[in-house]
Amino acid sequence: MVLIVLAQGLNQTANIVKGFALAIGVVVAIGFVWMWWANRVREQRTTLAARAKSIFATHLRAAIQHPELAEPLLGGLDNSVELVRYKQFVANLLATADEILLIEPSPVWRVTLLRQLSPHASYLTSEEFRIGGLADCTLEVARLIEQLRAEGPAVRI
Repeated sequence: MVLIVLAQGLNQTANIVKGFALAIGVVVAIGFVWMWWANRVREQRTTLAARAKSIFATHLRAAIQHPELAEPLLGGLDNSVELVRYKQFVANLLATADEILLIEPSPVWRVTLLRQLSPHASYLTSEEFRIGGLADCTLEVARLIEQLRAEGPAVRI
């Protein structure tokens, strides 16, 4: 009789220990899944940041190769061919801005892109652009252009 009671007590204790072990195992498994997920999110952010920087670097290379287009106040837009090149340069800049803001829509990128758009404020806020080019812009880029229009030359850096 004593052995039966003792065996039942041990059985209950073993069941309690198994329950705790199972609960600890579940907590550890959840911890591993959470660590994997957090690491994956960090990797994705890093990859997106690298893509945005690569896209921006491509624009900067074009600006270095064609400073007269990057800074229209330097002159060089004397004929219709140069004007077409300038409009295409700005269109490429707007596409770059769009792509970057799709990948990483951070305030830092908005400020950086606003600085790049600032030398082109007179064209971007012109009636010609409003009629012909603004419709091609995404909402995010249109907001940058509107901010440029609202802040005016104060944005220049």
